[in-house]
Amino acid sequence: MAAPKVKVRVMYSTKKAKVKTFASAIAEAFKCLVNDIPPAFPCDKERVVFIGMTIKDEPNDQLRLFCRQLTKQAANNVAIFVDGPDKADNKGLQTVIDILKEAGTNVLTDDIYYVNGGPALFGGKKISLEERTEIVRWAESIVAKVS
Repeated sequence: MAAPKVKVRVMYSTKKAKVKTFASAIAEAFKCLVNDIPPAFPCDKERVVFIGMTIKDEPNDQLRLFCRQLTKQAANNVAIFVDGPDKADNKGLQTVIDILKEAGTNVLTDDIYYVNGGPALFGGKKISLEERTEIVRWAESIVAKVS
């Protein structure tokens, strides 16, 4: 299925190669930029910014500063995919959500997608076809919802 033509960007904050591969899968599906946080160029009038992260306790300073800059002008909506415990047990994820909301963007908190980023050390970067298909379908559903 062809992805709808909306302005989309994919960002990530992780050291795990597999999480970066999830980010790349979304970017390939939408033919858009994928960048590490902090990006070389700031977000500007993006319909959706997908943020992938590995987080548990507290966001790092780069992620925190990036999220503070995601005003409504920079990003209408933010969708999160996370490698880490679910929202109820993830203090760092909740901190990121709070920072994004304070900045003024719409955070799609009902649609957080959890990935298995694998081990931190010596973790591979490959994702299965099923994992790729699932995250792309999730991203397409997000874009359809906000279009």
